[in-house]
Amino acid sequence: MFEPLRTSGHVRVLGLMVLIASVGAGFFMGGSALFFVKVLGISPVQASIGMSLSGFTGFLAAPLLGRASDRWGARRVYVLLTLGQGVLFLCYPWVNSFPLFLAVVCGVAATEFGAVPAWASLVAHCVPAEARVETRAQFRALANLGLTLGTLATSVVIAVGTVPAYYSLVVINGVGLLVCVFAARQLPHIPPLKHEPGTPRFAVLKDGPYLSLIAASSVLALHGTMLALVVPLWIVTVTSAPHYLVPVLMTVNTVLAIGLQVRVSSRARTWSSAARLARQSGVLLAAGFAVFSATNTLNGLPLIALLLVGVLLLTAAELAQSASAWGLAYDLAPPDRQGEYQGAFSLTMAVQSVLGPALGAMVVGPADNYGWLLLGGAALVAAWLVVPVAHRSAARSAQSAPPVAAVLPLGGRTSAKESA
Repeated sequence: MFEPLRTSGHVRVLGLMVLIASVGAGFFMGGSALFFVKVLGISPVQASIGMSLSGFTGFLAAPLLGRASDRWGARRVYVLLTLGQGVLFLCYPWVNSFPLFLAVVCGVAATEFGAVPAWASLVAHCVPAEARVETRAQFRALANLGLTLGTLATSVVIAVGTVPAYYSLVVINGVGLLVCVFAARQLPHIPPLKHEPGTPRFAVLKDGPYLSLIAASSVLALHGTMLALVVPLWIVTVTSAPHYLVPVLMTVNTVLAIGLQVRVSSRARTWSSAARLARQSGVLLAAGFAVFSATNTLNGLPLIALLLVGVLLLTAAELAQSASAWGLAYDLAPPDRQGEYQGAFSLTMAVQSVLGPALGAMVVGPADNYGWLLLGGAALVAAWLVVPVAHRSAARSAQSAPPVAAVLPLGGRTSAKESA
């Protein structure tokens, strides 16, 4: 996990950026709901509307701004978007109406989601191809650690409870993002990628195999919403388990995600191995759903044991799906359209975050096991589809691969030092 921080060069800069940004994000997210309601005076309903609209804004921004990173250079786009995000966070203290709140939260979502493909392109440029998946896993472990530390620090703000203390949530996060902007200036300049003449503007929208891969991966990524929202609600509202079990199980998930992500990523070094790992993640996801479907009629130690098994299975699915997604997204994207394709693949998380709560209502609302079993069936279908879809995408990629001279900068690196 700490390997990027112990190295020198560009990877260390990227690792520091990950840690700084994730601590700030965890610090803000842990108290954002209270900040919106208690400090800005936004009602819970307005806050929910704002967050839903911001999610939709981010959904649109990722592929659009992913293409911008190809056209104008990944570092330039990342710097501009992260600068904008940091400034918007620093504008929160002046929000005094619902329209202003909508403008800021949607602006934050657009810049945050829009910077994801630019970030992926930066990693692709600074890290050798054979080490990208492992490095992304190390970055994810660092991010999980940073989010945990930031969330723990939020408890101090909530305990103090004053308006200046709550303002620190947005100020510290905003300043941290500005530090990331300064750090990004230390990374190498990435020139715009040259596309093949005659190719459409948004080629990914006409790439059926890759879009099918995104759809299958979106189902496999449901572990995110399930662990963050549905499982806690299920435990508290449906089962007879003690409520304190929720933070205990979430801590188990976090610790395992931090400790095992890098090891699991070693199994996704090529697109074919990543596809097989994605299939395994779907099987694990379905198994976890099946376990949870059996917990609504149990009590005592058997219930607690089964809930723990369910969380362990979903955690294993999370580790496998995350690692497989990096391998598939990088290896099956055309080298001259990394930003555009990375932006499209990042929609897997956006789609599951939009559909996940609705699917969660289908599970928790009836309080029976049929919802879990339906989701498990969907996970098995996605697991079955992901390997043949990946093969189709690889065949498309081989047929449409541009000449090496046209692939800049990913195909035109001059030394290992520049890619470190």
